[in-house]
Amino acid sequence: MSGGRKLGLPTKGAYWIGQVAEGQKSTIFMLFLLFYYNQVLGLSAALCGLALMIATAIDAVTDPLMGSISDGWRSRWGRRHPFMYGAVLPFAAAIYFTFDPLVSSETGLFAWLLVFSVLSRVTMTLYSVPHLALGAEMTNDYQERTVIVAGRSVFAYVGVLIVYSYGFLVSFASSETFDNGQLNQAAYPPFAFVMASIMVISIVASALGTHHLIPSLTVPAAPSNNPVKQVFIDTAEALRNKSFRWLVVGFVVVSAPVGVGVALQLYMNTFFWEVRSEQMVYILGAVPIGTLIGYLFAPKLGEHLEKRQSLIVGALGWAVFAVAPVCLHYAGLFPAPKTVGVVAALSFCGFMSGVLVSQLGVAVGSMLGDVADEQELDNGKRQEGVFYGAYTFVAKATAGIGGAASGFVLELIRWPTGAGVQSAADIPAGTLFQLAMVAGPGLAVGFLPAIWCFNHYRLDRERHGQIVQQLEARRAAGD
Repeated sequence: MSGGRKLGLPTKGAYWIGQVAEGQKSTIFMLFLLFYYNQVLGLSAALCGLALMIATAIDAVTDPLMGSISDGWRSRWGRRHPFMYGAVLPFAAAIYFTFDPLVSSETGLFAWLLVFSVLSRVTMTLYSVPHLALGAEMTNDYQERTVIVAGRSVFAYVGVLIVYSYGFLVSFASSETFDNGQLNQAAYPPFAFVMASIMVISIVASALGTHHLIPSLTVPAAPSNNPVKQVFIDTAEALRNKSFRWLVVGFVVVSAPVGVGVALQLYMNTFFWEVRSEQMVYILGAVPIGTLIGYLFAPKLGEHLEKRQSLIVGALGWAVFAVAPVCLHYAGLFPAPKTVGVVAALSFCGFMSGVLVSQLGVAVGSMLGDVADEQELDNGKRQEGVFYGAYTFVAKATAGIGGAASGFVLELIRWPTGAGVQSAADIPAGTLFQLAMVAGPGLAVGFLPAIWCFNHYRLDRERHGQIVQQLEARRAAGD
C-alpha cells in the first residue's frame, strides 16, 4: 500500500477519470432502461420489473465474488488491473446491445432485457469493484482518502452530465415527428453506441494511468482454489465487522427510494410536469451540477464533521428536496406544469438535493476504506474488494431495485403504454395522481430507518487514527 503519503495529481486524475464510465452506466440504466422497454417498446411493466429484479439478484452474488477474487489475485499486473483491462470491450458491447434488441415479441423483449441487463452488470462488476478497491489501496491517509473519493465522485457526475447533455440535446431532441424525443425508438441504438465508446476511453485511460502503482500495492497471499467458497468466507468475515454492517444496511435502505425516484423521473417529467425534451436537461442536469459542487466542498466539510454526520446530512437533504415539488404542487404553492416556472423550480430542487446528497456518497466511499483498515487490524487481511463489492452492488441495486419496484408500481396503477400515449392528455388524471404520490411523498419512507442505521456507526476520526498507528507498528515489527 502507498501508506500515508500524498499522491500526485496526475495519478489521482487518472484514477478519477475511470469513474466516468460508472456514472454513465448507472444513469443510463436508472433513467432510461425501464422507460425504454416499457413506454417505448411496450413490454409490460411487470415483466420489466421481474427482469430487473432477477438481474439485481445475480448482482448480489457477482459483486462480492468479484471483490473476493480480486482481493486474492496474484499476477505481474497486480490484483486489480487485469480485471480493469479485461472488462473494457465486453462491457461496451453489453451496453450497446441492451438498447438495440433484435427481437420484438413480448417474450423476446423480456429475455433480451434480462440477458443484457445481467451482462451489463456483470461486466461492469468486472471493472468497477477492482477500480473502487484500488482507490482504498492507493493511500491509508484519513483525509487523502476523502480527497480521492470526492474526486472520483466528481468524475462520476461528469459521466452523468455527458448522458444528460448528449441524450436530451442531441439523441432525444424534439422533432416534428416526436415532440418528446425520448419516445423515439430509433434514437436509442446510436445513443448507446456513443455512450459505450466514451466508456471505453474512460476505463482504458484509468487503467493505464494507474498502472505504475502496481509495484507499491498490496500483494496477497496465495489465492484460494475455490473462489466461490472463499467469497462466502470473506463475506462472513466482513459482516462480523459491526461498522460495516451498520453502514451497508443503512446504505441499502436509503438507496431503495432513491432508485425508485430516478426510475420514475422520466415518467414524471414527461407526463406529470409536461416538460419538453430540451428543458429536461436543465432539470436533470441540475442534480449532478449540485452534486459536483457538493463534492468540491466535501473534503473541507470533512475536516469539521465526522463521516457519519455527513451521511445523515446527505440523506435528509435528498429526502426534503426530492419530495417537496409534489407536496408543494398539491398545496398550490408550486409553479404550474408546462411552464418555464416549473422548469426553474424543479431545477432548483434538483440542485439543492445534489449539493446535500453528495455528502452521503463521499462519506460512504471514504468510510469503506476506514472499515478495511479496521478489518485488517482485527483479522490481518486487506478486504477492500469485499467491502467495495458490497458497495457497488448497492449502487447498482439502486437502479435494479428502483427499476423493479417502479415496474410493479406502474403495473399496479395500470399505467398506459403504446404509440397512442404521447402526452399527459393521454393519461387518466387518477393515474397521474397515483404516480405523483409514489414519486413524491412515498419516497420519504426509507429515510428514517436509514438514519437510524447510520447513527450506529461508531468508527470516527480518533478511532481510525489509533487503528492506523497500530497497523504501522505491526508492519514495522514484521519488517
